[in-house]
Amino acid sequence: MDYRKTNAPSNTVTRDMMKLSSDTGNVYETVAIIGKRANQIAVEMKQDLEILQEKYPEQIQIESLGTTVDGREILEAVLGNVNAEHHILIQATMHAREYMNTVLAMNQIEDYLRYSEERSYNGKSWSELYKKVCFHVIPMVNPDGVTISQKGVDGISDAVLKSQLEDCYQQDLVSGNAYSDSRQYFALWKANARGVDLNRNFDAGWEEYTGAANPASECYKGTSPASEAEAQAILSVSQNYDLDCCIAYHSFGNLIYWNYGSQGEVMEADQRLASLVSGVTGYEMHSTIQDATDAAGCSDYFVLKLGIPAVTIENGGSQCPMPVEEYQPMYQRNQNLWPALAEMYGK
Repeated sequence: MDYRKTNAPSNTVTRDMMKLSSDTGNVYETVAIIGKRANQIAVEMKQDLEILQEKYPEQIQIESLGTTVDGREILEAVLGNVNAEHHILIQATMHAREYMNTVLAMNQIEDYLRYSEERSYNGKSWSELYKKVCFHVIPMVNPDGVTISQKGVDGISDAVLKSQLEDCYQQDLVSGNAYSDSRQYFALWKANARGVDLNRNFDAGWEEYTGAANPASECYKGTSPASEAEAQAILSVSQNYDLDCCIAYHSFGNLIYWNYGSQGEVMEADQRLASLVSGVTGYEMHSTIQDATDAAGCSDYFVLKLGIPAVTIENGGSQCPMPVEEYQPMYQRNQNLWPALAEMYGK
């Protein structure tokens, strides 16, 4: 596949991406998807994954975890042996405007496939570390939302959804929670196409969480826990596999959220995971209890209801949508995360 080619519109700011990626040969490290139409991103991502599957059939399988309300597939890349003893879930871009994390996840998938024999971590080759671990990667949890963030309502096909999105804008405008420029409002969109904030749609503090009263750009929890196809897609992986941990890629802040209020062995396991991630990325650990973050999140649910260690990595230092300049340091901080996870859980 040739990542040198992009379909960015003429007004997109460009850089010498070949020069930036010369040390690895992987252009996914530097080609930002800012400015590309979201439908193109979803289609090209699927094509890229299918090409990788054709090239590395023994190492990657592509699964569909469901379909969004506007008809987009939610894809999972399964890396390694599904019968492995250990399973790790990586999910990215639950919040629409945080789509730089899709580039990171795709970058890491290709690194896994291309460089496992060449690269090492703590004196062991990646391939050796990966033998006992299967990674389940959802590069873009919220493809409808990404479409809205990048294209506005014009990117949505369903007429009813379009009307509902326009209603969200008008309601937020009246309440003072929206910019007068609708393009800017939708560029900052976090929710899915139904106006549900997916990271408030999990059954861990869902009843107590209030947030927005109606569908909105963010903070609306939905009509019931896991009411959305995107949340169901994530949960299906936990139902089908005995997961060792879950990593959520969000933005921004260059920090790691952990400590969701668990106790005992679960708390200790979550702390070990957070400490490992902090050591690899250099991001500081932040307790969600001390920081008083909102409830009903995915990581909350995995820790508190499933007893599975989970952390949320807030990549990048700029507000989203993130500028392309943020990507290289973001990638470099996370470059060794997967082999580090494999080393810890695959022993």
